[in-house]
Amino acid sequence: MTIDLNEQQAHEAAKLLQAIAHPKRLLLLAVLSDRQLSAGRLAAAVGLPPGMVYKHLHKLVEIGVLTVSAKSAGMRFSIASPETAFKLMEILAVLPALISGNLA
Repeated sequence: MTIDLNEQQAHEAAKLLQAIAHPKRLLLLAVLSDRQLSAGRLAAAVGLPPGMVYKHLHKLVEIGVLTVSAKSAGMRFSIASPETAFKLMEILAVLPALISGNLA
C-alpha cells in the first residue's frame, strides 16, 4: 500500500498525531467515542483535576478533533464529526496490537 502524502498533509498529520500523543488525551477521546460530556464528567472519568482536563480539551478543540456545545448545564465536548470519530476509533483499536508487537 502506497500512501500519497504532500508536505502540507504531512504537516497537518503531524499536528494531529502530536495532539493525541498524550495518554490522557487518548483516554479522553476513548471516553468521548460515542457521547457528549462535560469537562467535569470527563475529569472524573480519566482521573484528572478539571483544570488539567480543560487544557487537554482545549488542545483537541484547537486542532478540530473535538467540538464544544453550550447546553443549559454547561459546555459539553464531543468528537467533531462521525468521520473523525471513526478514524480515531480505528487508531485506538489497533494501539494495543501495535504496543505488544502483534500487528502484522
